[in-house]
Amino acid sequence: MTTTTTRPTKTAEPPKAATTPKPEKPAETPLHRSSRIGRDIGGLAVNVYERGIANFVAFEKDAAKITPYPWAKEALAVSAGLIEDVGAAYVRTARRILR
Repeated sequence: MTTTTTRPTKTAEPPKAATTPKPEKPAETPLHRSSRIGRDIGGLAVNVYERGIANFVAFEKDAAKITPYPWAKEALAVSAGLIEDVGAAYVRTARRILR
């Protein structure tokens, strides 16, 4: 009885390119996750506040257009401008803090 043994043939492997090992990204800790979620929620809250201010300012400007009294037009226009300016400063500051 004759047994033949076959040797596995070597396949030529392509040369490996020199790669630099990528630094591993640290796992997200609960503290990092809660900070990220807090920033996301804060951003949403600022967006809602900004939209609410814009709606209220638009309402006051529309009311100023239709009121028949000049003193009321002036009061509504000044109030709308003040609320718009203060709201814009608040939103700008809040967005800067949430970065």
